[in-house]
Amino acid sequence: SSGINAEYGVTWQIISIVSLIVGVYLFGFAPLLLGNTVSKAHISLLSAFSGGVLIGTTFIHLFPEVSESAAQFRCAVGIDSSYPIGELLICVGLVAVMIVENMAAEYEHVAHQVSIQTQMDDDEEDESAALFDPHHKHDGHSHGHSHGHSHEGGHDHVSHFTMTSELGWGAYILVLALSIHSILEGVAIGLADTVEDLITLFLSVIIHEVCLAFALGLKLFVDKHTLRQFITSLSIFVISCPVGIVIGMAVVQNFTDVTLTKVVFVLKALATGTFIQVTFLEIVAPEFAHRHINQLYKMAMLTFGLIFISIVMYLIHDMPVTDFCKSFVTKPLEPATGL
Repeated sequence: SSGINAEYGVTWQIISIVSLIVGVYLFGFAPLLLGNTVSKAHISLLSAFSGGVLIGTTFIHLFPEVSESAAQFRCAVGIDSSYPIGELLICVGLVAVMIVENMAAEYEHVAHQVSIQTQMDDDEEDESAALFDPHHKHDGHSHGHSHGHSHEGGHDHVSHFTMTSELGWGAYILVLALSIHSILEGVAIGLADTVEDLITLFLSVIIHEVCLAFALGLKLFVDKHTLRQFITSLSIFVISCPVGIVIGMAVVQNFTDVTLTKVVFVLKALATGTFIQVTFLEIVAPEFAHRHINQLYKMAMLTFGLIFISIVMYLIHDMPVTDFCKSFVTKPLEPATGL
């Protein structure tokens, strides 16, 4: 029988959901726990490693998936053109994220300038009022102290703004991109029509998800998010794949293959564009812009991250995992499928 037996299917789907939640949380929180015990240099090296993981994920995993989905999309809608529509949507996702991020940065910049101008106007009003105050002292010491205090306050304000502007967007865009990708991977698990396929997909997804969870947790830690922001962002990523599994189970009953093919193709391509933006502009480039440790060490760690995820992708897509799953599930399923 090609269909999933209800008892085994539901059991494995529940196991998949619970395992994904536990595994992703553990690896996502690992950078937060390690960050309190290791040096800044080690955190920088781990960040370079995660950059290598994301580079490998983008070009070894996401691009081939978009190409495959594009081929399925052409067949589903009857398009004969060889125009690279997948690559076009990747560019749309990349540029759209850059537009949103730059608009937000510009808004923050304007708000910051307005705040500074307001503070300067308030200071001028205070100084004007002090000139007419008979108890006000006009000696040099008093004036110098007042000026120094004002400058210090302004410096703190600028420092706070810089930290705030560097916080949110890169990590939040990464959360969005990872979550969309995880939902789609969860949909694939939910759509599996045999337990063999379900287990194969589950093993490949959980290995991949924990690597991405570590990269996300490290990005959140490096950007100095609060504990509440850290937990919220990680939780969104954690639940995305289980949500995808549930969606996949529902889609089997309610949507046609053509509709599913269109939606999955568009989302995969757009998510890949956001991946590119986050990987290169938010993680790799900023990390190599800081030269507090030898750049060759960072390059070695980035290369190691790329090699690591390449090996993981090989194990996921090649024969060993599939053979393992076949030998694991075939015999136990024989009595159940005969019912």
